[in-house]
Parts: sequence; C-alpha cells; structure tokens
Amino acid sequence: MIPHETEAPTDEGRLIREIRAGRTELFEYFVRQYQKKITRLAYRFLRDVGEADCAAQESFLRAYQSLDSFREGSTFETWLTRICINWCKDRLKRRRLVLYFHQGARRDDDEGDSPQELAVDREASPERRAAGREIRESLRRAMDALSPRQRSIFVMKHFEEMSIPEIAEVTGLDAGTIKSHLFRASQKMRERLSDFRE
Repeated sequence: MIPHETEAPTDEGRLIREIRAGRTELFEYFVRQYQKKITRLAYRFLRDVGEADCAAQESFLRAYQSLDSFREGSTFETWLTRICINWCKDRLKRRRLVLYFHQGARRDDDEGDSPQELAVDREASPERRAAGREIRESLRRAMDALSPRQRSIFVMKHFEEMSIPEIAEVTGLDAGTIKSHLFRASQKMRERLSDFRE
C-alpha cells in the first residue's frame, strides 16, 4: 500500500530502497507529497503556470530516472529541490538566448494568468488593480535583473522560507557565499523597487 501524506511520517529511505528493488508504483508517494511545493518553487523562477507544471514533471522524471544516484542520508525533498532549481536555471538561460536572438522580451499579453493574477480581487477599484499590476510588473523586472544564482537563493530564502543551512544543502554553497548572494540580491531588489518605498 502506498503511504498517504496524512498518515504517520514515512521512512522515505525505505521507500526508495523498495522502488529500486522493483516496486516502482511507490514513487507515486513522492509525487503526491512534493508536487505542490515543487510546482510553486518552479513558478517562482519561471513565472509561467504552464512552464512551472512542465518543470515539476521534468524534475520528478529526472529524480525517478536518477534514483540509483540518490545518496542515503540525504533527504529526498532537498535532492528533488536541487533538481528542480537546476532545471529552472537551465530553462531561464535558454529563454534569455531566445530573447537575445529575437531582440525583445515577451509581451504581457502573451503570458497566461499567474496564480497571483488569478487571485486578484476583481471587485477592486480600477486604480487599485492598476497599482497592483504596476507593482507585480516592477517585481518581475527586479527579479529578472538578478543572476540565476542570486534569484535561486533569493527565492529559496524569501519565498520558500528556507534557512541558510537548508539553502547550503540544496546548492552546495557555504553559508558565507549564500549570505553574500542574498545581500547583493537584496540590494538590487531595493534599487529596482525604490519608487515603491515611502
């Protein structure tokens, strides 16, 4: 029987050993347990619902295909998070190359509704909706100004609320390097969003 996420804590190491031994159906546990978090993480990077879904699926596929390389003693969640972040960073690099060759960024009307946009109060005044769109657009531009590494660390710290040691485990970077990237990313974000600070 596949463990359900509301049951007692599952021994994920044992599950992985059983999957390696041929009980491949047990991998469904990991998909059920982490799909929302991984999709949300991918969306923070890519800001496109369809691409975030694709990134999550690809991350689980890569994890499944590479399960033999999973090290005992690590957590599956951390390993999967690293796979997802690497996929998203590669996707962003490819996207930037496309933008470079096409000499322009995507237009706003090419984008699907993001979760934040779908959650906007449609009853709000036109002025409030316009201000909200302006803030989201400024935030998007500010995030785009960060390097892939700065963005990944900024997202993990401020959106996923991961601690410095957790980020270190995912990225393989030491705490000092992570803090340095966070400081530089925060400076860039403050500069880009200075118009919204009172």
